[in-house]
Amino acid sequence: MGYPTIDASNALWARAQGLIPSGTQTLAKGPGQWSDGVAPKYLCRGKGSRVWDVDGNDYVDLVMGVGPLSLGYAHPEVDAAIAAQLKDGITFSLMHPLEVEVAELVRDVVPGVESVRYSKTGADVTSAAIRVARAFTGKSKVLCCGYHGW
Repeated sequence: MGYPTIDASNALWARAQGLIPSGTQTLAKGPGQWSDGVAPKYLCRGKGSRVWDVDGNDYVDLVMGVGPLSLGYAHPEVDAAIAAQLKDGITFSLMHPLEVEVAELVRDVVPGVESVRYSKTGADVTSAAIRVARAFTGKSKVLCCGYHGW
């Protein structure tokens, strides 16, 4: 068994050069993470733990969407909840009741949690953790290492 054909993936990558800085919007998803000429560069769909590239090859996604897909792709219950919320609108200019409801759920399920702060990215959370560590310890330097994801 040889390597899969990734011609369509490589063609998209060529189109991205000069159009998208570094060729990717997210360095963690960029082709620099994988073996050149062997791994696909673009995925177009997923179901459960499997993903398909733009060439039609299928794979088991061991990276799980760079972390947040513990239930897999296109999970029926998650998809239904998203579809229901889309009917009511998203990205409002004011807060939404789900912010309070989910914070209460996290507080009730995770031992020791007193308050909840939402964030859009791992980098935002890492910055916040460093600020909290500095405030708590009174020190300006924080030693850290490793990937800031989960």
